[in-house]
Amino acid sequence: MYESMLMLNQWWESERISEEKAKPYKREVFRKVLDTFRKYRQTIVLTGLRRVGKTTMMYQIIEDLLHRGESAQNILYFSFDLPCQSIMELLKEYRKITKVDWRKEKVYLFLDEIHKLKNWSAELKTIYDSLPNIKIVISGSAGINLEKNAAKNLAGRHFKFEIEPLTLREFAELYYGREMQSYEIENINLEPIFDEYVRKPFPEIVHYDPTRVREYIQSFVVEKVLFSDLVDIFPKTDPYLLKMLFRLFLKEVGIILNITTLSEKLHVSKENMRHHLFLLEFSKVIRIIRNYRPSVFAESRKLQKVYPYHPALAYAYYDDINEDKVVESLVLSKLGIQHYFRERSREVDFLKVDKNGILPIEVKNTKKVEATKLMSLQWFMSKYNISKAWVIYLGDDKIEKQNGITVHYKSLYKLLYSGIEGGNDTGLRTASYRDL
Repeated sequence: MYESMLMLNQWWESERISEEKAKPYKREVFRKVLDTFRKYRQTIVLTGLRRVGKTTMMYQIIEDLLHRGESAQNILYFSFDLPCQSIMELLKEYRKITKVDWRKEKVYLFLDEIHKLKNWSAELKTIYDSLPNIKIVISGSAGINLEKNAAKNLAGRHFKFEIEPLTLREFAELYYGREMQSYEIENINLEPIFDEYVRKPFPEIVHYDPTRVREYIQSFVVEKVLFSDLVDIFPKTDPYLLKMLFRLFLKEVGIILNITTLSEKLHVSKENMRHHLFLLEFSKVIRIIRNYRPSVFAESRKLQKVYPYHPALAYAYYDDINEDKVVESLVLSKLGIQHYFRERSREVDFLKVDKNGILPIEVKNTKKVEATKLMSLQWFMSKYNISKAWVIYLGDDKIEKQNGITVHYKSLYKLLYSGIEGGNDTGLRTASYRDL
């Protein structure tokens, strides 16, 4: 472990961190993560799909600490991709190497891929409660393990940040190598790179050629989750069943999920099928949305739909993906919606359901939307007495009002570039290239 720790913490000697680790470009969410890290004692939890930049964000926080004059030897980074039996074992080895008394001195502890360590959350709770001088940042790609254990043992002791694939604005900044301006100024530069954005929403592969992109996503994103992360955490997991299901959902984006039929075809019990679907969803390789009903019990019995977590995962395996479903998948990925509506022949693509009520959303892969294409939407709004809806399409923003109903037509490109209501949906904006 001695050599590994020296290799992982080269700033102990150099008192600086390389650009290869703390990359100059900062994700839009980085400023919010950094501000929270600076202001609050709580543990920072970074979760999300593999390769979205969680480790890079850790290194960028370390870079900020060094720039602010914190002692380099009081910053410890470790990845549990390497063998280690416990956090306490790690801290003891850290003291031997650096002579830093972590029981008394201010120490910054960065623990990467922590989901691979057994009983990590209970141990972290003890450290957090006993040693207020230690400031902790953790990350993991197995969302099911990370979020469940954080909720169980770190309640009130952590802030969680979901790191998503690149926004269209972030992709454009990395692609063109400059800070992008407002959507109104830059929209002419977005359409030429849009297809690449859909297939390459990970920071590291923006300039990769298509063949390398496929290999990268298959090997470093999907296979790592299905054959490593989940199997390590859940020994009874069948990785080949996971892959079979995953490939099915990629091939038929937005498929209606029928567990009974699927179980019979694959000769798997319903219980086992539900377990593996649960693992796929919470390891963040698929998204499952529920057919909305006012009753939670009624909703749970209705058919569900399955989408890839991001359409890039589907394109890594198949070329002939239904483009209408790809656009739906992009909107779902951007907005994190959990419901749709279907009753007999009537269907509304998505429903945003929260304390403010229900917002129905239709997604159209066209620049013009005929009124006949919105009949199900109008019927749904009448049935549930809803006065406002969104139509996300390839045209420009506009608002239409008729018979007490307001329909907001929203540009797909603008939504993916600027977020909800024309601003960043996190409420933040990091002027990345000004930081260089």
